[in-house]
Amino acid sequence: MAESSKKHKGSSSRSQRHSEAQDTLIPSSISSSLLFSSKEQHTRYTNLFSSYSIIDPKFIDMDFFYDESFECIQAFQNSNLIPFMSLKLLMYSELVKAFYSNLEIQESTLISEVFGIKMVIDQSLFYDLIQLSSDGVPFEGALDDDWKFDFSMHDARRLVCTNQADMTGRLFVSSLALESRILHYLIVCILLPRSSNLAQVSEENLIVMWAFHTGRQIDWAHVVRYRMHKALRLNAPLPYPLLVTLFL
Repeated sequence: MAESSKKHKGSSSRSQRHSEAQDTLIPSSISSSLLFSSKEQHTRYTNLFSSYSIIDPKFIDMDFFYDESFECIQAFQNSNLIPFMSLKLLMYSELVKAFYSNLEIQESTLISEVFGIKMVIDQSLFYDLIQLSSDGVPFEGALDDDWKFDFSMHDARRLVCTNQADMTGRLFVSSLALESRILHYLIVCILLPRSSNLAQVSEENLIVMWAFHTGRQIDWAHVVRYRMHKALRLNAPLPYPLLVTLFL
């Protein structure tokens, strides 16, 4: 995907109007204690997850992206990512936190409980719900062994940056070509969401961008499940809240 000279009128305002999901409160008459079937569950939620932050969910407006002819959309289509990236549902913050508070992941199976209802989402059901392929490299943030022979940091930077960009030091979005800026934004807001330093291109982001540019396949179902598991660490921000709505 090369930098385009085409100007995208109104891209900022329209993408902002259509990219953020709405947070919805559960009725005030429902006590948070009713979310849990045991005192231990409620205590864990109160002491830990009730104060955790949720990464603001984003989704893409496909009509806008098709109208503007962004080349990265073809890469997303090739990876069967469009249904996942355009998922638009209500978000219930308390339910998201309760789901993560009770979440266990055992041999690729997600197990949680909300309102006393136990959910067991095995690998097959997980694929069906999130509509992501299991083909490709099970990426976990570092360069996979299958890619080490073909990947170099310098070449990856040259692939995504403008000709005038500095190839040394930290990499920021200001050095990226237009299409790569769009690609990076969608990676850090939807695919590998994070809550801070969105202007910095991390090594993880660069590897994923390189994979998209060169047609490498990633097991995105594994990526999502892995990052949900990582979110169980102390004070980690909670990703993919719209998936929790889907699971519920």
